[in-house]
Amino acid sequence: MTDKSLHSLIDNLNSGNTESYLIFLRPLNQYVDFAKIWIEKPTANDNVTSSDGPDHFYLIKNNEGVFVAIVYDMLRDLHWFVLPHYRGKGHLTQSMKTTIIPHLFLSRDQQRITIDETQIGPRNFKASQKVALDLGFIKSEEEDYILLEDHSSKESPNTGENSELTPERVGELRKQINFLARSLWAIQTEIEMGYGKTEYSEELQKLVRQIKNHTWKIEDFSWTNKKDIE
Repeated sequence: MTDKSLHSLIDNLNSGNTESYLIFLRPLNQYVDFAKIWIEKPTANDNVTSSDGPDHFYLIKNNEGVFVAIVYDMLRDLHWFVLPHYRGKGHLTQSMKTTIIPHLFLSRDQQRITIDETQIGPRNFKASQKVALDLGFIKSEEEDYILLEDHSSKESPNTGENSELTPERVGELRKQINFLARSLWAIQTEIEMGYGKTEYSEELQKLVRQIKNHTWKIEDFSWTNKKDIE
């Protein structure tokens, strides 16, 4: 993603203009949310080669709860962007040190970043390089920067805060699961009527039953977790 697209995403989050996205947030603390976002919602017309999952981000807020910076986690690389008005105030560096890097190292033992002056320009290059070095990244022979878990911040990682789903939302999810099961059942029926009963049609029917079972499993799961929270 480009700086322009990350800037647009932050602006849309701050304005509430998020109808075109699927966004799921998990607060790590008062200032940082871990986010899984489908930039484009899945549709029935998507090509079978379309990306099959959400992108991962860290959203950084100021004291007023305004999103001021974003970190795009690409596993082997990170791309960060700070709104121009909030640069030089330490929002990115502080959040990276205390929250984001410890959270990243829950799922990996090293982190690489690329800082290419030819792509981001001299001014942004110097700013990004300063942030990277302040965080402990070391320039490697491959012209990128690397941070090993042993040399990272000693802050304890926060896996995030649970937020209970309302009974109304659980009901909506049950309907979505039922729709998925019935849609797959229609596909199974078409294949069975076209080719007769086969191992594949039986496999699909079994999958329909498994998915259908989750219309009550998700309700039981939600109720069990509600009791655990209480």
